[in-house]
Amino acid sequence: MKRKVILYFMIIILLTLSLVMTVFGFALTNYYYQGIAGTFRNHVEAINPIWEKGNEFNYGSLEDYSDLIIKSYQYNRAELQLLSNDGELIQSSSGFYEEKTYSIDPKVFSYETIYKKEVIQQTGEKVLAVYIPLMLDGQVVGVLRYVSTLANVDEVIQHFLKFGMMICVGVAIVVFLISLRLADSIVRPFKEIIQHTRELSKGRFEKRIKETYPHELGEMSNTLNYMADEIVKMDRLKTDFISSISHELRTPLTGIKGWVETIESPEDLTEQEVKFGLRMIRSESERLMKLVEDLLDFSRYESNRITLNQVELNFDRLVYEVTLQLQKRAKDKNVSIVLESVPVRLFADGDKMRQVILNLLDNAIKFSKKNSEILINLYERNHFAVLEISDKGIGMKQEELTYIMDSFYKVDSKSIGAGLGLAITRNIITKHGGMIDVLSQFGEGTTVVVQLPLVKNLVEEIDNDGKR
Repeated sequence: MKRKVILYFMIIILLTLSLVMTVFGFALTNYYYQGIAGTFRNHVEAINPIWEKGNEFNYGSLEDYSDLIIKSYQYNRAELQLLSNDGELIQSSSGFYEEKTYSIDPKVFSYETIYKKEVIQQTGEKVLAVYIPLMLDGQVVGVLRYVSTLANVDEVIQHFLKFGMMICVGVAIVVFLISLRLADSIVRPFKEIIQHTRELSKGRFEKRIKETYPHELGEMSNTLNYMADEIVKMDRLKTDFISSISHELRTPLTGIKGWVETIESPEDLTEQEVKFGLRMIRSESERLMKLVEDLLDFSRYESNRITLNQVELNFDRLVYEVTLQLQKRAKDKNVSIVLESVPVRLFADGDKMRQVILNLLDNAIKFSKKNSEILINLYERNHFAVLEISDKGIGMKQEELTYIMDSFYKVDSKSIGAGLGLAITRNIITKHGGMIDVLSQFGEGTTVVVQLPLVKNLVEEIDNDGKR
């Protein structure tokens, strides 16, 4: 990456310097060529027109005055040629005459001075030919063609271009040295971040990027640090979760084992004690089976291996049945349940939704204070069925609310059930296209809000996209 950064910098600077040198060379050449042409034009304009010297010049052809024109307009170190308007050579200051016709730019007849870089075929010498109109009574009667060698001018231009190239080479070297430092400052943070990610990949989540970087690199390092913090938290929760599972599994197994060993020696037991022991074995076995089933459900949802058997159902009827099912448990704790509902129809898996309501209402009873009230409210809002379950229980702290739906988090540190139940509940509701939210104040109570799409809302989605 460092090599690429340096390469890109050098490509940009070399292209820039090449463009600068091209523009500089073009501008320098035009400057000198225009200077030569301007010198000849100023020389011509500074001479009084020969047509005003006497009447003897008011007759005859241009050839009759060629000697006088050449003598009057001649310039040192330049050859002067007199051309007709057709470009035919009339006379030259060199004294050599040849029948030759030059191509004259039409702009000359618009009173402009035109110059061209030409090459003398006989010698191969580069010259600058300057064409200046010869005026009489506001009209062009001929053309003055000045020919000046470019040997000295080109030498001066080459000297300046070489000097400019030396400056460009110096600039390129300076930019190269700067790009080394700049590339290092860009690449070094990436190397440190890559090294940090390698440490994370090896499970060393306690590592942190301590240096603060600006802009996007800073956001990346902060994100990696945050990710490491979250992984550490989840790992700690997972460890606690496994510890709780071990405790939860050991408790019923210990009870079962103890009563089995006791019943193996029935001679010291009464019939009533044996029956009690068998009931305890069955109770603990059912508790163990329920815990294992919850673990299996949790595993299926986490691995996305659950399929929903969705049908149209009366959700209000389902809520009523679950409420009746848990009435006895609520009465045992002196907790009253108040149900307020409207007819609601959902397209959902009945068994899974029953599991959701059972878990939420069971938690509400479990954490409610004695002689308190649980309010269940079911209504429709914005094409969604809204189920609110509010209790006057112990509530939760804000830091607990942050992780309440995490997979390994336990509401009650003494029990694994609530943690598994809420994680499974969240997955079931999410798979039904719904949402769940928990509102709580420590010491005052908790409200769980579940939103599920109504049947008519789902039917509209089916008609629109044809996917269900």
